Amino acid sequence: MTLASFGTTFTGSRTLRRPLSLAALTAPLASTATQLRRWHDRRRTERALEGMPLDLRKDIGWPSAAPQQRPGRNLRSCA
Repeated sequence: MTLASFGTTFTGSRTLRRPLSLAALTAPLASTATQLRRWHDRRRTERALEGMPLDLRKDIGWPSAAPQQRPGRNLRSCA
C-alpha cells in the first residue's frame, strides 16, 4: 500500500522525502506581497483622486463618493 501526501511518500516502513525548492517555499509569500502592493497602489490612487476638486473629478469621469441609486424593483413590495 502506498500513501502520498504533502510531498512525502509512505511505502511500507520506509519514508522517502522529496526536497522542497526555495521557490516553492517563497511563492505564497511573493504572491501575497504582490497582492498587497497592488492594493496599496490602488488605494493611494483613489485617495489622490478623491482629494481633487469635485469639478475636476467630474471632468475626468470619476464617480461621485455617494452611492448611486439603481432603478429597479423594490424587494420589500414583493411580499
